[in-house]
Amino acid sequence: MLRRFSALGFATAIAVSFAGSASAQNVIPSGAQWEKVSSVGKGFAEGVVAAKDGSIYLVDIAPPGTLFRYDPKTGQTNVVMEQSGASGLHIDRNGDLLMAQNLPGMQRVIRRNLTTGAITVLADKYEGKPLVAPNDLTTDSAGRIYFTDARYNQTAEPESPNAVYRLDPDGKLTRLTMDIQRPNGIEVSPDGTRLYVSGTGAPHLKPNPHGPMADKFGITRGGVVQYDLDASGNLSNGRLFFKTEVAGTDGMAMDNEGNLYVSAHANPARLIVALDPSGKVIQEFPLPEGLTTNLGFGRGEDAGSLYVSTAAPWGLWRIKTNKSGFYMN
Repeated sequence: MLRRFSALGFATAIAVSFAGSASAQNVIPSGAQWEKVSSVGKGFAEGVVAAKDGSIYLVDIAPPGTLFRYDPKTGQTNVVMEQSGASGLHIDRNGDLLMAQNLPGMQRVIRRNLTTGAITVLADKYEGKPLVAPNDLTTDSAGRIYFTDARYNQTAEPESPNAVYRLDPDGKLTRLTMDIQRPNGIEVSPDGTRLYVSGTGAPHLKPNPHGPMADKFGITRGGVVQYDLDASGNLSNGRLFFKTEVAGTDGMAMDNEGNLYVSAHANPARLIVALDPSGKVIQEFPLPEGLTTNLGFGRGEDAGSLYVSTAAPWGLWRIKTNKSGFYMN
């Protein structure tokens, strides 16, 4: 049975002040307000994604790793799954929830049927060795899954390197690249020709002894790499798309015009940046509190709402935009 929480008493509206020049291209209209719609978690919210029915799924990665569902129509937040162990979430073309799971001994990519709750393990090993700790994931129009796998706070010594993978519908798993020292968020462009991967520089975290030992693109704090993606799901021509020395980049989202939204955090820095397909900054719009960890657009009538998850304190925030979110399915 789902435990139910009312969002009443948690909602807070806060006016936004913007960095950068005003423009008709701004994603956030002048005078828009941030609204805190849920505060039920304990510490570190992650994995914001909208299901096909418009409900928002997100997790608290603080133990026991709870999976929540927020209903924009009722304002209620429900517990869907305890001990989910998930960080990144994604809805596939069948409407199922893909989860990047990194519990000790269960470092894997799984699929959860949102109707029955049934779970299917999709990938947990590469060439016979366990994955490190799947972090985030996305899909393309062919149903291929792309995910990042990297060591962050895991104490167990890894057996595989930090890397980006592709999982084909037939179950074949391919290691695509080890160019980024610690890959994090991941998104496919609306036209399917580009893959974006964020990298997080964090000197206090344990390195992966299997590499990579350095970042090919010079990401030391935060950044996003853009790859060309061919019709078979292969990568080429990796290049630095965005870089910041202020905070570590984390989860990302895309709108239907191909603009990329990047969250970044480092206490006390909190940052959200919208970038056009050329890499030009359209707008920056930080949250009033909490460390920005991930973000995603709503669906249906809520498609123009941008949702953002935060840590310290845990929160789910929403703001109205001039754009609509892109979903591959």
